[in-house]
Amino acid sequence: ALQTIYSTFMKGHFDRLSFKATVQESVSGVIKAALSLHSNVVGSFRKTASNFHYEFNIRHMSGVFAGLLAAKPTEFADAEKLVLLWIHESERVYGDRLVCVADLKKYRSLAGELSKKMFGKFNFQKYFQDKNPEPLVFAPF
Repeated sequence: ALQTIYSTFMKGHFDRLSFKATVQESVSGVIKAALSLHSNVVGSFRKTASNFHYEFNIRHMSGVFAGLLAAKPTEFADAEKLVLLWIHESERVYGDRLVCVADLKKYRSLAGELSKKMFGKFNFQKYFQDKNPEPLVFAPF
């Protein structure tokens, strides 16, 4: 059901604004990756007394998609950049809520493994390496 809902939003946005074909083709993979990462985060980071804010729900996933729906065809001419935007939005939504370094490392490991599995043709390891990872930043200016 969520696949259908987010596919409708994403495909409508990317078709209506006439993104390049390579970008439009990557949209379904980004949706699957986002849903999978959300499921992994929900399963890995449980709410406890010390981490009472570790409650991830559909509102958080919607935040990831809201960031993806802000993409413009002039700024996202290739599929790799769209996937990087998904990684960035996911880290802002999920990673920024994690309170200890061990949890953040675990999250980055989950995201790194998933991006490698789903988008193996791109080299994203530089963003997930343990020592001196390259920062991944998107800004609206």
